[in-house]
Amino acid sequence: MASQHILAAPPSKDAILNSLIEIVRVYNAHPPPGRDTIVFGACEFNAEMPLLLNPPSSRLACREPPAEFEAVNAHFSAQVHAFFNALHDLEDMADKPSSNDLDLCRPDECLRPVIRISNQSFDIYPRCYHRTFHTRRLTVQNPDSLPLLNRVTHLRILPDRANSSDPAHRRPLSLRTPLDLATRLPQLRELDCPMLGERLPIAFKSKALRIISRVWAGPWRDDRAEFARGVRHAMPLLSSSLTKARLWFWKPNAYGDGIDQAAQMPDLVGSSPSPSANEFEGMDPVSLGLRDLGSRLEELDICALIAPDLFPSGGDGLSWSHMRHLKVEFHPCAPDGRWYFSGPRGENPYATGFAITREEHYPPGQEDDDETHKLMSDEEDEYWGDEGMYDTRQPDMFRTLPIAERINPLLLAFASSLQRQKMPSLQDAELFTWLTWRPSMERVEEYEGSDEVPPTSDEEETVMFRWGVRYKAPAVGGDGKGKVTWQVGEDWRPDAETIKAFEDLVGGDGENMQWKAVEFLERRKQDLSVYI
Repeated sequence: MASQHILAAPPSKDAILNSLIEIVRVYNAHPPPGRDTIVFGACEFNAEMPLLLNPPSSRLACREPPAEFEAVNAHFSAQVHAFFNALHDLEDMADKPSSNDLDLCRPDECLRPVIRISNQSFDIYPRCYHRTFHTRRLTVQNPDSLPLLNRVTHLRILPDRANSSDPAHRRPLSLRTPLDLATRLPQLRELDCPMLGERLPIAFKSKALRIISRVWAGPWRDDRAEFARGVRHAMPLLSSSLTKARLWFWKPNAYGDGIDQAAQMPDLVGSSPSPSANEFEGMDPVSLGLRDLGSRLEELDICALIAPDLFPSGGDGLSWSHMRHLKVEFHPCAPDGRWYFSGPRGENPYATGFAITREEHYPPGQEDDDETHKLMSDEEDEYWGDEGMYDTRQPDMFRTLPIAERINPLLLAFASSLQRQKMPSLQDAELFTWLTWRPSMERVEEYEGSDEVPPTSDEEETVMFRWGVRYKAPAVGGDGKGKVTWQVGEDWRPDAETIKAFEDLVGGDGENMQWKAVEFLERRKQDLSVYI
């Protein structure tokens, strides 16, 4: 390895293969009922990060040097290559059984690999939090050299089971990497990535931690652009059998994302200093990539920062002709840094996102590390309380009222895309977000005694509610009208054009339009099996 601080020994292909063979043999020895109709099980692989050594005699640098990351990334990439090569050998053994491995895998059975990415670990954890939050994203080098795997029908990529929604020590994966891997799977039916690793700002009470944990806007924007490029590269190579994808760009939090909604967000759509700055023509690259990908799928489940660009329109010549089930959870903030929602009284600080510059928004930017360390030290000396500095957050979540000029175009684009000529196979579709009321103490005082806010029993209580619209297409042999269900609150309605677009979906009148009251909750329900 390139650094004396890295201790790494990636597993060999043969070691991985032997482990896979043992899994299959155990499975064959005790097959579950109905084996004739199921695959022989998931081939799970834990991609470990190399151990970083931090001895007192030679401490790790405060910030990770590029060469050190490249060594870590090479280690990760080598593991994925070894895993794919082991799967390829397993397929060969199954296709050509020897006397020692009879019936290893029957001809009609498939592989369902799972790649779990472990957190970064240290022999002695650094005291400085700069090492806790990672900006550079893991990639698989030379993905075109990976073998083609003809028995893989499902691919899952997610953090290992020990990781929670806490981003500390988690190395994010490049947003395009799952697509690169999918191109090597000619029989792929389902791509499942319930936590791609896009990270939102954390509202620490500590000013130093807010500085150290910042999400660097430049790399964030660049990786979203790479996702769109990855889709463009993958589209001609993806299997025609791929019909289902779950792409959650972050793990939904049961109590809301906890960000400071009064802080300015970055414009992730604005111009880039790269030569190809205008390749997306001012549109959100992630939305464009998902739009292209959706044209191939029957089922799409996404959780992302999106713009109306996501949905196929009349002018782009694109249709989602195969789409049957569409589920879109959008963030209350758009990719350009403008919010879809304001406070109950119209509060909308920083109505536009900030422009990203090379000087300020790529690490290390203009941060003075010595000043940040001194601030951290001062805060630690002054800090008191039952919780540690890292565990104490101070979000200001107050955006619960739709901003008409922002939300109506998104709703209209959604409704227009659901027309029969765009999605002739559609059975159901929903567009929704989760809104959270957990205001700052100053805002609590402003709203004291007001009935404009969600009902709470405690001023520090988090209150959430689901906001959105769902369309159910007419059943075969039914009345041909379908049904639209709104859950947007009793006192708010979309504009007339948007209402008409949805009415057109259900027969041109409001008979099949239902308006449901929002349900206020302390936490949202989550399906934990998604991460098992």
